This record gives sequence, C-alpha cells and structure tokens, in this order.
Amino acid sequence: MPEPKIRIRGLRVRYPGGVESLKGIDLDIRQNCITVAFGPAGGGKSTLVSVLNRLIDLSEPEELVGEVLMDGINLLDPELDVVALRRRIGVVFSRPIPLPLTVFQNISYGLEVAGMRDKKMLAERVEKALRQEVINKLFAYQYKITGSWDDPSVTRIIIEHEYPADRS
Repeated sequence: MPEPKIRIRGLRVRYPGGVESLKGIDLDIRQNCITVAFGPAGGGKSTLVSVLNRLIDLSEPEELVGEVLMDGINLLDPELDVVALRRRIGVVFSRPIPLPLTVFQNISYGLEVAGMRDKKMLAERVEKALRQEVINKLFAYQYKITGSWDDPSVTRIIIEHEYPADRS
C-alpha cells in the first residue's frame, strides 16, 4: 500500500481552560481518496481540519502536540511557510467563520494569501466588499419588509451610499 499523503500521529489539542478537543489522534489520509470526518458537534472535526492548514495557530491553543506530516514535511514546524501551506490545503466550512482578526484582516485575508501586497489596493477591495455587503443587506431587508425591490427610500439610500453628493 502506498505511503499516505498525510500522516497524523499522537495529535492532541487542548484549549485554554483545559478543554481537550483532540486526544491522541492517529490517522492516515491517502492521496486521491475521499476522507470523511463525522461526529457530534464539539467532537473536534473543525479543530482537526484547522490543524492541517494551521488555522489553529490563530486560536492559540494551550497545547498542540503530536506529528502531522504531509509528503514527509512536518506541518507543525514553526518555521513552515503557512501562507504556502494554505495555498495547498484550503478549508471550506459550512458557515463562514470569522478568524480571530480585525474585520479588515478577515476580509483581506484571502487576497493576502493570494499574494496581494499593495496596501492601497487591499484597502480599496475591502471597502468595496463592505459597501456591497451593506447594499445586499439593505436590499434583503427591503424585500423582507415590503415584498418588493422597488421601495424608493431604500434605493435612494443605496445611491447616496455609492455616489455621495458633493456637499462642498
């Protein structure tokens, strides 16, 4: 049988307060195979996935021990380039989960991982995303209240938000 793509041995994660999410996990994940982790809420599934791409670092566990190898490379090595790792191991959760970062950092995170470094461009993209989210919420709220997309007051708010009048 071929070597596993990912080999996990003795993985244990404990959060502040003594909550032990993973307790001595041993797991081999084969290349080009479907692997399913299922279990009750709070069973450690998200923690396991977060260890694989090092999102666990952002939650600052009290204890993270064991061995996690991908192609023989130690994924828990403090010197590992986590940005490069996250390009290889992505995570899609069933619901959006904000990282323990600022709103700006949460929105710009994907752009930065993709290599965008220009601070001005990052700021513009984050602002655009925030504006779009506000517009989407206003439209959803308008439809919920009126059952129509045609309420002029909400349309006026959106236009003013996107194209503010020159008040100088």
